Amino acid sequence: MNYVEKIPLKEKIFYGAGDICGGGSSTLMSVVLLVYLNKVLGIPTAIASSIILISKLWDAVSDPLMGLISDNTRTKFGRRKPFLILGGFLLLIAMIILFFPINSDSMTFKIIYSTVAYLFYSTASTIAQVPYSSLSSDISNDFKERNKANSFKLIFSMSSAAICYIIPSFLLESFLNGKINHLTFFLTISLGFGSLFFLTLLGAGIFTKERVQYNKDNKNKFNLKSYLEPFKIKSFNYHLIMYICIFTCMDILSALAVYYATDVMRDVTIFNQKMSSLYIIAPMTLATFLALPLTLKISKIKSKQFALGIGLPLYILGGLMLCFMPSSWPGEIIIISSFIMGLGLAGAQSMPWLIFPDVVDIAELKYGKRNTGSYSGTITFLRKLSNAVAIWIVGITLTLSGEIPGSDSNLRPLQPDSVLLAIRLLLGLSILILMSITFIYSKKYKVTSSDLDKIKILNHKFLNKEDLSTQEEKEKEDLINKLIK
Repeated sequence: MNYVEKIPLKEKIFYGAGDICGGGSSTLMSVVLLVYLNKVLGIPTAIASSIILISKLWDAVSDPLMGLISDNTRTKFGRRKPFLILGGFLLLIAMIILFFPINSDSMTFKIIYSTVAYLFYSTASTIAQVPYSSLSSDISNDFKERNKANSFKLIFSMSSAAICYIIPSFLLESFLNGKINHLTFFLTISLGFGSLFFLTLLGAGIFTKERVQYNKDNKNKFNLKSYLEPFKIKSFNYHLIMYICIFTCMDILSALAVYYATDVMRDVTIFNQKMSSLYIIAPMTLATFLALPLTLKISKIKSKQFALGIGLPLYILGGLMLCFMPSSWPGEIIIISSFIMGLGLAGAQSMPWLIFPDVVDIAELKYGKRNTGSYSGTITFLRKLSNAVAIWIVGITLTLSGEIPGSDSNLRPLQPDSVLLAIRLLLGLSILILMSITFIYSKKYKVTSSDLDKIKILNHKFLNKEDLSTQEEKEKEDLINKLIK
């Protein structure tokens, strides 16, 4: 048995904090960007959501390419870490450009400016996030140590997602209600959150160690074969389906939350206060954190996929309660519904991050090489694509239903009944369909802790060119048949 190097607590903290950007930036964009382009800049929702979707055509090339670049990088600092620092700095610059309070009466200029700015933001995100995602597998070759480190990542990611929902939502709604000006909104979103993302990525880039061995002479070329390689692994595909369905559903909810609060529940009060999307996300976040320790314990006793699937019925129930709740009912029911959703969200939001390094081990068993960046690039691209598609679906749905864009004189126009119905239906159907698919594939994913122990030994022997015993050859064949084919 090869020696397992323990990961120091300090390193776990800095490594985990690096996902403040990963967990927070996508949430921030889901909450703010469509509403900002639509209600602040006055760009119709169909065009605004298309701007976001267009950038993902570039990500289809840049994300896998970034994975290949980081796989082939050879520096004394490691394969991944230099890109965390570079990408974090570029991300700060990109956020300043994206939310800069442009002053123009030309709609064409606003559309072109927003498109170019978001393409730059997407590229900066790729440079930082693809290598960082690879670190979840490269930080240790022992899945137990990885789980401990990635638990820190999970806590920071979920905390950041909550903060990057609550504060930007509050700022956006305050801006739309005339309580703060455009400059205050810009400075807080771009400099405040941009600096936070940069500094935490900088810390991860400096203090994290890449421990997993790899063949330094084995470099890959970017071609269709390397692009499609991850999809030949059954376990990776199952994980990918669960991951994309979960976060697409969350993205749709995030994009709809402000519309749900300001339009559908426009006249609702909660505890004698005006309705806000914070009454959705705050109880949901609280419930998720309360349920997280139990979820992690269940994942150790049973399995990660079991912990993921067990809470999904609660998430579906809470979502449908929000969907069908009449605006004449007491607003406090929104808090109850959101809390129920949060209890079911703990496993769905946490387990995909812990499963990803395992599927990289499985892929190494088949191909004999550890191209973590290729898998990270694939999953990062599809995550960003699903985020854009989710926002695009919201934008197209609102436009087709007759949504009225905001203007300088009226940031919150009264919406027709067709728009209010569309918001409700999209919310309910996305939760019901996407989470049901996730539940089905959580039953199909069959990786166990025993499998991972065997895979670790087999991969170590292959890397060190050690011969396998007859029993090990049989174990390898059985594992490939079970988890890969």
